[in-house]
Amino acid sequence: MPIYEFKCERCGVIIKKICSFSDPEPLCPCCGFQMRRCISSFSFKSSDIADREKRIFKLAQGYLKDGKIHDAHRFLKKASEYVKSENIKKAVDKLSSKLES
Repeated sequence: MPIYEFKCERCGVIIKKICSFSDPEPLCPCCGFQMRRCISSFSFKSSDIADREKRIFKLAQGYLKDGKIHDAHRFLKKASEYVKSENIKKAVDKLSSKLES
């Protein structure tokens, strides 16, 4: 399982936790407030751009299935810094327009 970082929006504490993507976000160990998953650096085994895009969109789809449009947007925006892809840029722009309306 991957290691995820979570940040408390109330007190700012950041923790790392080994968990599945579908596991619920934990409560802050300091104040008990609901924590949010942070976007961390990531790596891919493949150097093929199409394969990277597929993996990125699969992760973003997980956020969207849970109704977390802001998180999907943040993730795709961060991914676009590492993977230069017109498809990812279009997805960021599309989510940006949804968030503005």
